[in-house]
Amino acid sequence: MNLPHVLKDQLLSTIGPAPKEVTHINYDSRKITNNGCFVCIKGDNTDGHLFIEKAVFQGAVQIIGDNQEVMIENAKRYSDVQFILVREPKKALALYSSYLQSHAHKQMSLIGVTGTFGKTTITAYIRNLLNGAGIKTGSIGTAGVWDHKSSLSLHRSTPTTPESSDLHAHLKRMRNRDISCVVMEATSIGLDQERLFGLHFDIAVHSNLHPEHLDYHGTFEQYKQAKLRLFEQANVAVVNIDDEGMSKDILSTFKGELWTYGIHHNATVQAENLKATQNGSSFDLLIKDEKHHIFIPVLGTHNIYNFLASLCVCLAKGFTIQEISPLFHKLEGPPGRLQLIPEFPDRKMIFDFSHTPVALENLLKTIKPIPYKRLIIMITGIGIREKSLRAPIAKAVEGRADEIIVTADHPGDEDPVVVVNDVIAGFETTTKNVHPVPNRGEAIKKAMGLAKEGDLILITGLCMEEFQIIKGKKVPYHDYDHVKEFLHSSKPQEYLREVSVYK
Repeated sequence: MNLPHVLKDQLLSTIGPAPKEVTHINYDSRKITNNGCFVCIKGDNTDGHLFIEKAVFQGAVQIIGDNQEVMIENAKRYSDVQFILVREPKKALALYSSYLQSHAHKQMSLIGVTGTFGKTTITAYIRNLLNGAGIKTGSIGTAGVWDHKSSLSLHRSTPTTPESSDLHAHLKRMRNRDISCVVMEATSIGLDQERLFGLHFDIAVHSNLHPEHLDYHGTFEQYKQAKLRLFEQANVAVVNIDDEGMSKDILSTFKGELWTYGIHHNATVQAENLKATQNGSSFDLLIKDEKHHIFIPVLGTHNIYNFLASLCVCLAKGFTIQEISPLFHKLEGPPGRLQLIPEFPDRKMIFDFSHTPVALENLLKTIKPIPYKRLIIMITGIGIREKSLRAPIAKAVEGRADEIIVTADHPGDEDPVVVVNDVIAGFETTTKNVHPVPNRGEAIKKAMGLAKEGDLILITGLCMEEFQIIKGKKVPYHDYDHVKEFLHSSKPQEYLREVSVYK
């Protein structure tokens, strides 16, 4: 192995013998086995350098870190292990992971999608359209890892943008399946933590920018700068020209090929004369000097934006509107995004990922074309996210639904009752139509129990997740299990009892 070639300018020095074989690399000492390379990462709560002994005990033959004193000290203790001092372990992890996975990303076309809202849906639309057009396309993001056919049951190191060691393994796995294009969500935190370091994107997509993750980034400007990093790694930029948060920054600095999309401003691809129906949306599509009247089976202005972004990607990859338009009627979004649950007789039930005040307001606008008698909505506070978002979630739905169920997602180290009460504090008046249910599964059944014939049930929050984070652990959890449990219950009225949580 030629370490200077693999690690490039990250390499500072080495101590100890070079191993005969390195089979895997990881930042988690618990996942190191024989012939592994352990990378010491400093986090908010701990430092990977503290776990060198454990990694060596489990079979590590290489240790990468940036604490020179600790690395030298451990090199004396473990003379048969190679210690590699680097400038930035996160970047070294990305470069080494790419090497161990045969640089699979260089053999594929990569598309990155960033923004506050819409990343997951845009990613799904791009994957759907490109596969329909004959390009085998996979995706990586909040909805999981997908090949060109279906979701893959793989470990997820993070909710959206995987750590680089996992990401490169996913890319190698897809390349082995003859996938030639991968579209992935690029989060601000993922970009800031160098998970995408060393990757080059054919196309980078911008959806919009609103304040989020400020507990991590500190300021809105730092949040934006993290997002902008994606466009430093791309040949082509697709930009939402209507977005005031970040579009001007990209348009004024990007040196490559530019595609813009929008509704309110002139753009390369523009929609006008929007009309919503119960089954979807129709509008006039303007591409340069041509106008096309189209229909897509999705609801909401925000999803029209998401569609326009995905269409720009297809056009940027060389397809014509005539080649792509036959695919529009089969357009599919990700699970948990305006996902219709058909099993509940005589009622409409929808899962949607909305878990912020802005997203909930957009969702309520989106469902207006759908006829229903009463609206029953379940909203959620998130234990592992900013507390400041909880009360505004209540304000976003107050007075706009007939029944409101309040629950908790991913309580983490917090008491779910406290999370629920934080949300309820946002209501100006607490009325009989607000129902606190701290357990998310029980809250879903409560919502279903309150519904009558002709009603619409909106289940919001982290609908796509396969776990709940409780006391630092990922506990297996599926929303759909509770839907089935209610439908198969002989006594569904049991779920109607009120829960007192107020303190």
